[in-house]
Amino acid sequence: MSMLSADPRSLAREAYTYLYPLVMMDVTRRQATSPLAADRPGHGMPNEFHHLREFPPAEFRAVVRPNFDTLYSTAWLDLTGGPVELHVNDTADRYFMLPLMDMWTDVFATIGQRTTGTGDQDYLIVGPGHDGTPRDGLTVLRAPTPYVWIIGRTQTNGPADYEAVRKVQDGYTLTAVPPRRYDSVDSDIDITTDALALVNGLSTVDFFSRAAEALAVNPPHIGDFSVLARIANLGIVPGRGFDPGRFTEADLAEIDAGAREARTEILGSLASFGVAANGWRTSLDTMGVYGNSYFKRAGVAAGGLGANPPEDAVYPVLAADADGEPVNGDNDYLLRFDADAMPPAGAFWSITMYDAEGFQVANEINRFALGDRDDLVHDQQDGSLTLYISRHNPGPDREANWLPAPSGPLGITMRLYAPKPEVLDGTWNPPPLTKA
Repeated sequence: MSMLSADPRSLAREAYTYLYPLVMMDVTRRQATSPLAADRPGHGMPNEFHHLREFPPAEFRAVVRPNFDTLYSTAWLDLTGGPVELHVNDTADRYFMLPLMDMWTDVFATIGQRTTGTGDQDYLIVGPGHDGTPRDGLTVLRAPTPYVWIIGRTQTNGPADYEAVRKVQDGYTLTAVPPRRYDSVDSDIDITTDALALVNGLSTVDFFSRAAEALAVNPPHIGDFSVLARIANLGIVPGRGFDPGRFTEADLAEIDAGAREARTEILGSLASFGVAANGWRTSLDTMGVYGNSYFKRAGVAAGGLGANPPEDAVYPVLAADADGEPVNGDNDYLLRFDADAMPPAGAFWSITMYDAEGFQVANEINRFALGDRDDLVHDQQDGSLTLYISRHNPGPDREANWLPAPSGPLGITMRLYAPKPEVLDGTWNPPPLTKA
C-alpha cells in the first residue's frame, strides 16, 4: 500500500498549516481568560462581555490589526457546561455587528445591522451535542466548537461618541444557563508575550502537542476528513495526544523542517492573498468562512485573527506603491480619491496604519486611522480627496488629512463596512499610493 507524499516533512507541513489557526485561537483564548490578565482591557472570565471603552492605545497587542472605527465588545464563550443566552438591546439604528467565531476561525453567525437589524434580540448559543430546548423567544445558534469568540464592534465616530457607544455596549449581555464555575481558565499561560509571537515561538513538538490538546476538545469541521486522514500518519488524531517518542531522530528532524517551512510560508502569505489592483490586494473568496482553504485560513490567522465575511467588511491591504515598490515609512506618500470614486461603503470606511507586524505605532497626534467620519478636507475645485501618508507632519493646512507613519515597512489596511456591490464584485478598487 502506498500514499502520495507521505514523508514526515510533507505531512508536517500540511499538519502545521491545518492546525495553526486552532493553536492561535487556543492561545488567544487562554490568555484572554487567564486570571493573571483579569485587569487588562478586553480580558476576563468566560461568558461575559469585556468592553473596550475607548480606542486601543499604541501599546495594545491583544489583536493583530485592531480597528479604530468601532469600540470592541469581546467575549469568550465556554459552552462545555451548557448553553449561553445572548441579549442585544435596541441600538437605535447604530451600526454594530457581533460575529461568532468557532475555534477554527470560521464565523458561523453574525448578528448585526446588516443581518438581523438593530432591534432587541435574544439568542441561545449551544455547543456541539446539546439537545436542550430554549425558552420562548430565543433563536438557537449551534456552535461547531465548545469555545466561541465574539468580537463585537459598535460604530464609534471619534472620542466624542464614546458615551453614546458605551450605552450600546452595556446592552450586550450574556447569561450562562445554568450559572457555573469554569475549569477551562489557564493560570499558567504566558500573558507577557502576545499570542502571535508565542505561537510562532513554539518548538515543533510543543506546537503539535498543543494542537493535539485543542483538537481533542474542538471537533474538526465535517469537510476535514481528507486532511485528518493525512495527518493521522503523524499520530495527530482527534482525542489522542501527540507522541514524539514514536519517531526516530531523523524523522523528528524532517517533521521540524516541514513545520518550519509551513510557518515561514504562512507568515509571508498575507500580501499574496486576494486580487491585486493598484498595489492593493483585496481578498473576498472564503474570507471569514474558509471551507478547505487551509493555507488561507492560516495566513489570515497570522495576519489578522478575527476576520469577517466580506458581506460585513472588506479589508484591502496595501502591498506596493504605484511604482510596484514595498511601502516604507521612510518615504512620503499621497493617496488620492477622485470625487466620483470614493470608497463605496454602506456603513463607513477607513484607512489604518500599522507596522509590518500589524500593530499600531505611537505618533505625535495619536492618530492611527482616517476615514469618512473624520473632518477630511476635500479639494474645493474638483471634490477629490488627498490623504498624506508620512512620518513628517505635512503642516497645519494638511494635517486634517495626515495619516502618520512609522519608519520602516508599513502594513496599511483599508476597511469598508457593509461594502457595496461594486466592492464585492471587484469593480471598485482603492487608488494607487504615489510617492510625494
